[in-house]
Amino acid sequence: MDTPPVVTDTDLMAAIQDYPDKAAAALVAVQAAAAGQNPPITVDSLRAAAALLRRDLSELWVEQLRTMEVRDAFVAALLARGVPLVAVATNGFLDHIPAERLSQFTGQAQSFRCRVLVDNRVVGSGCLIGPSLVLTAWHVIAVGPPGSPQEPSPSVQIQLADGSRQDVVIPPSFESLCGDDEYRELAPRHDQEVVGRNDVAALLMRRPAAAHLGHVRLPTAAVAPTPRSALVLVHYPDGQDEGFGFGRTSEIPHVTARWRHDISTVGGSSGGACFDRNLEFAGLHQGRLRKGGRFVPLVRFLNDLRPGIAADVAPTRLWSLDGTVGGPMVIGRALLFEALAAAGDDAGPVRGVRVKRTDVVSGETASLGFTHDILRHLLDRRGVDHILVRLPFDELVADAVDDIRQRVGVAGLPLPALPPEPGVAPGTAAPEGTARDRAARLAAAVDAAAAATGRTVWFFLDNPSVTVSEDLRLVLDGFVAAALVQPRLRLVITGLETLPLPGQEFQAPGDAAAVGTPGLVVEFVGGFLRRDVLDLLALAAQDLTGQPVVRPVLDAIADRVLFGRVQFNGMYPDAELPAVAAELREDLAVLAQRGAP
Repeated sequence: MDTPPVVTDTDLMAAIQDYPDKAAAALVAVQAAAAGQNPPITVDSLRAAAALLRRDLSELWVEQLRTMEVRDAFVAALLARGVPLVAVATNGFLDHIPAERLSQFTGQAQSFRCRVLVDNRVVGSGCLIGPSLVLTAWHVIAVGPPGSPQEPSPSVQIQLADGSRQDVVIPPSFESLCGDDEYRELAPRHDQEVVGRNDVAALLMRRPAAAHLGHVRLPTAAVAPTPRSALVLVHYPDGQDEGFGFGRTSEIPHVTARWRHDISTVGGSSGGACFDRNLEFAGLHQGRLRKGGRFVPLVRFLNDLRPGIAADVAPTRLWSLDGTVGGPMVIGRALLFEALAAAGDDAGPVRGVRVKRTDVVSGETASLGFTHDILRHLLDRRGVDHILVRLPFDELVADAVDDIRQRVGVAGLPLPALPPEPGVAPGTAAPEGTARDRAARLAAAVDAAAAATGRTVWFFLDNPSVTVSEDLRLVLDGFVAAALVQPRLRLVITGLETLPLPGQEFQAPGDAAAVGTPGLVVEFVGGFLRRDVLDLLALAAQDLTGQPVVRPVLDAIADRVLFGRVQFNGMYPDAELPAVAAELREDLAVLAQRGAP
């Protein structure tokens, strides 16, 4: 049996406004049919109450219909009197959530939700939208009305699900103020009251401390809320863990910039993340609204968040792998970051990086190994949807293709053994054909498994310490060629300079767009310049102090740490990196403690 169409509150209120005489007659009729309604509610009494409460008459009217449990009867009475109500068809289960999605969601939500503390007191809720970014309501961290100076600056911290507290950079990396009346805890009555104001703040933690906790994935496009649909609120009411709130949505008369829900909330719920019946991010809880609450729909601010999230999840530069003075420092390697960021675009031609040494004879491999550390930290920031598989090639194995398959399984993507293909099985075809075919079928199998689980697999090919055998060369040739054209696979190849491999090679990510065919950006490592040290200092100083440091100070630090060191035409050897990094830490620690001069 089909579910009858549902008339929304907004349509019902519009009918009351457009057909006042027929609405008044319907109100009398439904009360006459309902036993025990004494005294009856009249249009005049509703109008007086609306004026006293500063409420919209039609909104209060519909609310009273619900209280008397005669709303459906009132709709029928209007239809009987010829009022053209607009009905929205539903499947009857908009207030349900699929069980299989809910079980997975609850575990994730327990990790990405967080508390927002101002001056050491929990004042709101938030959710992780990146390894360093937290989304909450702007009024949670405000110390004054919108438009006024937010001084003195509050001390803001984030308490993560693991119990740790993380310092936050103030002012926020992005903010959109609340309405003037909203700051006084009054809901807007018209959209004009909150034009350009969405009550949103993206808070940047001092370090990417939440990479291990996962984060909310924003939808590709925000969809406007649907009346009477399920809503899940992930929050900390009054700072306590009371679980998650479940309720339904409804419209607010004359307002589209805010929506209503009927979930119980108290202080500390503000800034909590709202999710729709498909458990996609739908907006932020803002405040109480009579018996329920109101939220700001994601469609109002989604595009404002994208640049900051992209920079946090896939940064184009890092000065320290863990964002701290004591962490491994990254001097140079700007091209590597740019290439890895470009490789994150599934539709782009950049499929990874090939790292080559400027001096192969010396046999220096420290920079190649550090490349793996950089990649691992970057992928940790991008979340569990990215798998890193390291292929060392230092051990002699009987079957290189099966060795790669097993390593993929250990990394979290199990694959069955590849059956031999008739016509190219070992002993029935030339070794070149057999190796390339098996490698290609393996790449296709990994891509299919990755696609089925929504993941991207990154293969890190280590520079081998032993001579590459002919069998391994054939496997690598076939695997690289096949991986380059698989949408879910990425390659980072280090060393192997003397080994010709398939695919285009680009000097920079921008060159790839002109070529169009898949390939790898080539980065040459070996030595660093004074400007690399200055770049690190500029990035670190901005992160540590919250503001740019004047150039003379950076020049003085660079001159001090590089004074007397070995160099040739301004190029310092990689052997100097450990000592330079150690001295840089001393200066950066001082900057972090004293602030920007």
